[in-house]
Amino acid sequence: MSDQEVQNEAATQSQPQQNQKRINHLSSLVNHVIAQSKDDPGDLVEFSVHGKLLSYTRKSLNLFDAENKIRLWAIWMIEWIWFERFIITVIFLNSILLATQDYSWRETNSEAPNSWTDSFEYIFTAIFIIEFLLKMIAMGFLLDKQTYLRDGWNFIDFIVVITGIISLFISARVSAIRIIRIMRPLRSINSLKEMKVLIITLLDSLPALVNVVIFLLFIIILFGILGLQIFMGALENRCRMTEYPVGNVWVASNYSKLCQDSSNCPDGTYCGNPNTYNLPQQESDDETFNYGYTNFNNIISATFTIFQALTTEGWTKLIFIYQEALSTAIVYIYFLLLIFLGSFFVVNLILAVINESFTAAQMRSSIKNSQASASSQQQEDNEEEELEQNEEEGEQQQDPNALTSNVVNGNQTQHQQQEQEQQINEQIPQNMNDLNHIKNPDDQNNGEQQQLQQISKSNTLEQVQQSRRQSKKRSLKLKQSNFRQFQLILIVIIESKYFLAFITSIIILNTITLSLDRYPITKTESDILDIANQVFTVIFTIEMTLKLIAFDTNYLKDSMNIFDAVIVILSLIEWILSSAGNNSSGGSFSAIQAFRTLRLFRLFKLARTWSSFRKLLSAIAATIGGIAYFIILLLLFMSVAALLGMELFAYKTPYRYNFNNYLTSMLVVFMLLTNESWNTIAYTFMYDLESIYPVIYFVVVIIFGNFILLKLFIAILINNFHEANVEQSQSLEENNNLQSSRHDQSMAENHQSIKVNQVSPEQVQQSFQVIKSASNQQTNNNSATRFKNLSSQFMASAIVFNSTMNQSQLEGVSLFIFPPQNKIRIRVSKLINHKYFEFFILTIIIISSILLALDDPLSSSNNITLNVIDEIITALFICEAALKIVSKGFLFNGPDSYIRSPGNILDLVVIIFSSLAFDESQAQTFSKIKILRVIRVLRPLRLIVRNEDLKMSINALFNSLSQMMNIALVCLIFFLLFGIFGVTQFKGAYYHCDLEEVNDKLECFDKGGSWSNKNFNFDNVLNAMITLFVISTTEGWINLMSDGIDSRGIDLNPKENNAYAWAFYFVFFIIVGSFFIINLFAGVIVEAFQSEKDRLSQMRDLSKQELEWYEIQQKIYSSVPIEKFKISKHKTVRQLNDIISSNKFEIFILGVIILNTGVMMIQYLRSPQELTDAIQILNWIFLAIFSVEAILKLIVYRKFYFTSGWNVFDFTVVLLTILGVILEQSNVLSNVGTATSILRTFRIFRVLRLIKSAKNLRIIFGTFLVTLPGLVSVGGLLGIMLFIFAVVFMNLFPYVKRGEGVTQNSNFSSFGVSLFTLFKCSTGEDWNLVMMDTARTAQPNDICFDFNDYANYAEYGFMGCGNIGGILLMIIFMIIVSLIMLNLFVAIIIEGFQNTSKEENAPIKKIDVENFQQQWKDYDKNATGFMQCKYFTQFMIALPQPLGWSKLKYSAAQQRIRMAQLNLPVYNLNGKNMYFYYQALICAAQDFLESSGFISNFEISKDIIKIKLQPLIEKAFSPVSNLETEFDSGQYMAAVLIQKNAKRSLQRLKKSKSSVVVAQYTNDDEVQQFVA
Repeated sequence: MSDQEVQNEAATQSQPQQNQKRINHLSSLVNHVIAQSKDDPGDLVEFSVHGKLLSYTRKSLNLFDAENKIRLWAIWMIEWIWFERFIITVIFLNSILLATQDYSWRETNSEAPNSWTDSFEYIFTAIFIIEFLLKMIAMGFLLDKQTYLRDGWNFIDFIVVITGIISLFISARVSAIRIIRIMRPLRSINSLKEMKVLIITLLDSLPALVNVVIFLLFIIILFGILGLQIFMGALENRCRMTEYPVGNVWVASNYSKLCQDSSNCPDGTYCGNPNTYNLPQQESDDETFNYGYTNFNNIISATFTIFQALTTEGWTKLIFIYQEALSTAIVYIYFLLLIFLGSFFVVNLILAVINESFTAAQMRSSIKNSQASASSQQQEDNEEEELEQNEEEGEQQQDPNALTSNVVNGNQTQHQQQEQEQQINEQIPQNMNDLNHIKNPDDQNNGEQQQLQQISKSNTLEQVQQSRRQSKKRSLKLKQSNFRQFQLILIVIIESKYFLAFITSIIILNTITLSLDRYPITKTESDILDIANQVFTVIFTIEMTLKLIAFDTNYLKDSMNIFDAVIVILSLIEWILSSAGNNSSGGSFSAIQAFRTLRLFRLFKLARTWSSFRKLLSAIAATIGGIAYFIILLLLFMSVAALLGMELFAYKTPYRYNFNNYLTSMLVVFMLLTNESWNTIAYTFMYDLESIYPVIYFVVVIIFGNFILLKLFIAILINNFHEANVEQSQSLEENNNLQSSRHDQSMAENHQSIKVNQVSPEQVQQSFQVIKSASNQQTNNNSATRFKNLSSQFMASAIVFNSTMNQSQLEGVSLFIFPPQNKIRIRVSKLINHKYFEFFILTIIIISSILLALDDPLSSSNNITLNVIDEIITALFICEAALKIVSKGFLFNGPDSYIRSPGNILDLVVIIFSSLAFDESQAQTFSKIKILRVIRVLRPLRLIVRNEDLKMSINALFNSLSQMMNIALVCLIFFLLFGIFGVTQFKGAYYHCDLEEVNDKLECFDKGGSWSNKNFNFDNVLNAMITLFVISTTEGWINLMSDGIDSRGIDLNPKENNAYAWAFYFVFFIIVGSFFIINLFAGVIVEAFQSEKDRLSQMRDLSKQELEWYEIQQKIYSSVPIEKFKISKHKTVRQLNDIISSNKFEIFILGVIILNTGVMMIQYLRSPQELTDAIQILNWIFLAIFSVEAILKLIVYRKFYFTSGWNVFDFTVVLLTILGVILEQSNVLSNVGTATSILRTFRIFRVLRLIKSAKNLRIIFGTFLVTLPGLVSVGGLLGIMLFIFAVVFMNLFPYVKRGEGVTQNSNFSSFGVSLFTLFKCSTGEDWNLVMMDTARTAQPNDICFDFNDYANYAEYGFMGCGNIGGILLMIIFMIIVSLIMLNLFVAIIIEGFQNTSKEENAPIKKIDVENFQQQWKDYDKNATGFMQCKYFTQFMIALPQPLGWSKLKYSAAQQRIRMAQLNLPVYNLNGKNMYFYYQALICAAQDFLESSGFISNFEISKDIIKIKLQPLIEKAFSPVSNLETEFDSGQYMAAVLIQKNAKRSLQRLKKSKSSVVVAQYTNDDEVQQFVA
């Protein structure tokens, strides 16, 4: 046994003794700490336990002081790591126990019986009570600091303990106790420290989330009141059999058909609403109208309906229902506004808030970790220094013999390590050298003999023995040399590029072979595939064997080798078992067969040679490590929600997916997390339970699970992906710098002997710095000259920049005919560069796009006028192309040639196909897909390059294209992996019979049934991947999962819940394919968008100080002096001003607004007439109050009233409300449908005034305004894409047969409906059904005709088939629009919220500039921009910080010194000394920033940034551009001080009649101090 092992064993044996000593000495340690902390005002005592230093109260529970043995033992116990692990284990076991609860007794409506789980409940309760008592004894309970309940994490534990104690005296089967007991799994949060970071992130985001929730509630209330005004009672508009009701009955002719008026009804029927005659509801709502749960009959139902629409689930069905009863335009405008404002903005704003909080939490955590690592590193360094000192002391005490022995042993150890390292997989050249060395053993023998002779000459016996041992090892090595030689040869072969290429090709062939499995398949093809798989198995087995022989145990050091070995072993097992005759589909070994698909993971070996792919995989691997604890948190949330669902809904509904047991409950909760069909599930539970209360559970799970937790997941994904990219970029940059430094060093060494007589770059840079500092000094010495020349400097730089940007020269000989000096070419060049030429072309593009939208495929022929206009437009585009070709050349005229521009290539392609489309003989040769006319839809893409915001978005997309392609490749691999696995399990199993109680295919045919396949299936890899792509969008995945669970095998009819375990396949794929991989698109696009915006704005090259100063200057130059309102001298007006300016009046108006909002919310369908009349009267009263408010403000403020945007808004609302009341009370609009309802809606805009009064709403509204330009630009890009695809689909699929996706309300028969259908698909609403209808083919039970022209449409109607291109086109549309374009909205909202948060932390905020502006108007009432110098000190004293001196209490001398430091130029206007507004604001900002240390250098290095500020500066300094100044504020204050002292001296002279005036003020200490 070695010395090290003896020491380890001794340490192990002494561990219990050390623990006992620690417990025994804990009391003395506490006494020592108490003696040191007697004067501690906090009354806390520090305890050192298990290497931790803890602070607890001096006396817990007023019983146990710090020296008490029981308390010391309790502290030791609760801080023991094994106690914590024991509690986590108990929580886990208790959670399992809760999950095994059986609620089947509810089926018989009996009481819950006693079960075996009740006895375990007592055990768990006792354990939790003991833990609670230990912590209470150790920490105290509540009153003192650091006690049990002072820690918020212990509150859940306390609730669990209390409910456990209550359950000991009351039956544990009381529902309230059972519900609270479900919280026990949440105790694991307190035990898992890493999970606290995620919870803290959510808690930190609560303040901002509260603002978002308030704004969301405001949106819901606003749209709810608007919905009450427009849609109330509309679902009862039906065609009635009689014109008037008969008694209390009014029979409807068609229940499922709504109407607007009698013109929508068949002859002999009348459109009517029972509410008009105060009749009760005549029809009961069914599934067609969502069981009546989605309506606007009261504010509660309206809130639920709007919330459902915000989740973009089932919102189009609401549109289709209400458009039958009301005006189509109103319905579409209402719901589209709701989707854009609520779903696209507010819901994604939640992601922005959580992302910001998570980023801040990560920064805090990284700072703490860096500090901890720094302290630990310092501690390690100190320990190393102590060890080195001890070693030096020990070496000095060692004897020479021992030292010699150590040296010999050290040489042996080193030699053994070298031998071991040589046996590892080294580089090939080293292996070859070893191989040559082994081939010459004679040289080694000679060397050994010489060494033995030398050793024999010595007298040391130990050295002789050592040499003998070495010779034995070397002889053994010589015996193994042949095997080593064979290993090295194998290493050379394995590491060669040819072997790698061979294995890669085998992997690809194996992938193709696995992908060829399908249904139906012949026996011969199946046997060939099996043989091929066996061959590949043999090849991979040989590869594994060769690597094992070559690398020995080092083979297992590569994780990929271990994975290969596992796959090979599983493949061999599958081969053996299949050879035994168990290879039938769905057999007992089918799961092992599916493991062959794991070979596809070998495709990731490509990352070793594909750098960008390797970078992405590294980022993904880093991200996976970061989301591990989130998965635990998500499972914890799902578990608690599932247990709560079991308690509330188990065995209360016959719905297939229910809460009857734990697994199905978890599955239902997961469905809610994916947001798929949650509304349908909620309708079903509410209908079955005959209560609306289940909706509370579903909404809460959606909010916390989908809106918050999954948004946290995306935030973690985005941040980890960003950090991984940053780390890899930094490492790559370091490598490049290292290589460049090595290159520079080698170049310097090569040119060291060469000396050139020239100025070095360092000298040039040094000279430049001297010149720059001198110029800065000179500029600072004369502040007036600095401000005067500031605008001209910016102008000069702008002129130079614009001249270089606008410089365009003609190059080469265009078309080998027109040289640069040719007059025709020069004139053509001037023409196409003219600003109106571009405007003309854009106008033509817009007109062409309008013509495409006006094209009606349902008309008998295209309009002749449209065709003529189209021909003219095509001719104009031909002329444009010809002019550009003449000016720039076609191809061989340099980089500016026409055909070398992608935009010009697009134009040329459109021109060619548009020209061919007018040639009927040519057009007939191009199939029926109208590609010639459809290609014109690409013209609007030219609009993108004309808009800077759109161009930036497109550049961001193109810059992220490579990363998106890599992610697409990863997606493809995962889809292929899961697809092949699905084909193995589900091929041919999705066929079903349309008859019930049928066992198989033959029985179905015998009974006359139809045996058909599902639209989405796993019959082959292509179908499987399409199905998985649909599942990854989470649209319709529940039905696809149900089909998989019900499947039984080939030619067998499905049976409900046949194999419930296959649900895990679909759930796991959604977690990997949807939650992770698909959301990576958001991470890539957000990262690319932010980096591209920084690049285009030139901001990333600025330092932090330069960026802050640039942003502050933008705020400063964006403000203007404002004119002060002059109150009339009339007494009455002054009294009115005092009234409307008081806080009481503002509070009164705010209360009236809130009361008015509440009054509009309380109305409901079939409310009593008294309530309706009261609401009407109150609305008139509110209108009168708001009208009086507007009139009073108009009287007082006069023209200044309309300078405020809120006043303009209030005045407009009042006028529109008065107009609506007048028209409503008159009979002018009595017969105009919903016009009266529209006018009534104007009054609800008063609610918007709450934004003005509520600060939280203003913050979110400010974020909305900040992001609005970006949202509009991306919305324009989205509109262009929707326009292009709408025209394409309208031309390709106008006559497709109606089905589940392409319906009467959602189709491609006209441009408007096509546009809405695609927008609906972009939100994920039934896009999979639309795709399958566009790809419809003729089937025996589904007849359609293959045509795409009007003649066949006139004969067959909407009976056209689709084509396979519909699937490809719809998938491309979903990738471009849904996965990419909509993620741009996310990127913009995240950026906007970051900017808003950045503004809150800015050193000078916008509100500070506004305070300066408001204070300035008191001294510059006419907004001239100038203030008298004598008032400026008072102005600065009244101005709040940071720009002013408010609350600083400067003395008179300090005020003069501060004024002198500002260096403000003084202007003489009309004999008065003046300061200028912008100079005062700039100097005040610079003074604060410099004195507080925020910014030390106010120079911006980038010319492009100066050019951006140039227009603002030019406009700001125009009033002083022609004014001269002779002195600044410092000189002015000195002159004022001298004058004051002169006056005092004159007064003293008059009194004393002595001394000289000059001597008095020149020797004055105050003046001398000021001058100094």
